[in-house]
Amino acid sequence: MVVELVKRGQRVDLTKGTNVNKIEVALGWDTNRYSGGHDFDLDVSVFLLNSDSKVRDDSDFIFYNNLKHSSGGVEHTGDERTGAASGDDEVIKVDFTRIPAHIEKLAFVVTIHDAAARK
Repeated sequence: MVVELVKRGQRVDLTKGTNVNKIEVALGWDTNRYSGGHDFDLDVSVFLLNSDSKVRDDSDFIFYNNLKHSSGGVEHTGDERTGAASGDDEVIKVDFTRIPAHIEKLAFVVTIHDAAARK
């Protein structure tokens, strides 16, 4: 099953009528062809949230500088800085069977590194 998210704040509920144990969230992009002439450095990250929609501590935030959750249930495959890689540029792998019980939601975010300077 492939789900393409395109809108800010879009949500996907994987609990209703599905038996999903593993997912990959992949991000791919090309350089900015439309304006500014600057390359994009997009970053995908994930917050592992408890019932209060908060992270317990920094270890529940997985990104290019903290690649793997201590449970082994979430892993970032590494930072791609230019989008020049073939296929998916950044990937986060999730194994729901290894996610700790106190985690109720995963919130994925995409940011542009140094966005203001890159215009």
